[in-house]
Amino acid sequence: VLSFVDGNTIKTMTSAQDHKRAKDGDQGLNTGGMGTFSPSPFYTEEVDEFCKKYIYQPTVDAMKAEGREFKGIIFFGLMLTADGPRVLEYNARFGDPEAMNVLPLLKTPLVDVCQAIVDGTLDEVEFEDKASVCKYIVPDGYPETEHAGELIEVDEAAIEELGAKVFYAAVSAEEDGIHLSGSRALGIVASGKSIEEAEKIAEKACDFVKGNVYHRRDVGTTELVNK
Repeated sequence: VLSFVDGNTIKTMTSAQDHKRAKDGDQGLNTGGMGTFSPSPFYTEEVDEFCKKYIYQPTVDAMKAEGREFKGIIFFGLMLTADGPRVLEYNARFGDPEAMNVLPLLKTPLVDVCQAIVDGTLDEVEFEDKASVCKYIVPDGYPETEHAGELIEVDEAAIEELGAKVFYAAVSAEEDGIHLSGSRALGIVASGKSIEEAEKIAEKACDFVKGNVYHRRDVGTTELVNK
């Protein structure tokens, strides 16, 4: 769960669930994240209430009480356990790929949110009531094999025609095209009325990236979302 913080007030964004394993079915090595869907069906109202009471606001209040008032972005890495939500990690930045899921759904202009954070006047932050799915395109063999320098083809116009977006990451743009840098190359993000609808768009969009690459086809599917 990502959040905006102005030193006193905290506004959380839509929850997003990341999948770290390299292969379908949560198999293979751990990675920086192969894809996300948002919102997470496991982040229930009960979980949200617990986190607001015991994690989110107490974190902001504690930093201020210690003389280290925080303004900016806090990424709460949460794990759901038998004893309730637990904080796995904090990051003072946007999470990747979670930010690619939630920021496209932001209705309030981001520049206005940032100014409110600086001024300490953070109030309402609105998001579209939609679901989103992000699938990462990575070099074949990632995270062990690099394939650095290899060319890939990205038909960005066709991807956008489907209603999806491309976010470039570990690539370099050269005169002859787009080259892999060895890590996660780009994220394909789509939104829809449901996770299922967004997943279908994102999966179709991934077909317009050609080269020695692959992606997890199960991120956002019913089998994984309901797992």
